[in-house]
Amino acid sequence: MFALLLILTGWQLLWSWPAASTSINEPVPILKSVAEQLSSGSYLFSYETADGTYREELGIANTDSKRSGDDLEVSGTYRYIDDAGQEVEVRYTADKNGFLPHVRYSSKGKAVNHFA
Repeated sequence: MFALLLILTGWQLLWSWPAASTSINEPVPILKSVAEQLSSGSYLFSYETADGTYREELGIANTDSKRSGDDLEVSGTYRYIDDAGQEVEVRYTADKNGFLPHVRYSSKGKAVNHFA
């Protein structure tokens, strides 16, 4: 369960790595931040910043005595503006069957969906 969380966090960091033209020294105000961890291992977190960046994730820990170990089912969304000014939104799920992202690019009111 912890390994899947680490993989998902690393994947998101790669997708949201700042572009060369972005100044890392300028802090971006956080407009909203929520985090909740349950004793079952399930969790929820989200945040939104003033530059339009947004992330939300829900992890459900499924503990079933018939299975060996715990399973974690994760779903979430993150959004940011790329260097070309396009809004990029990724909706994803991850579970024992793998990671499945759905990517949408929006530019001047037009949306283009991509499935990885």
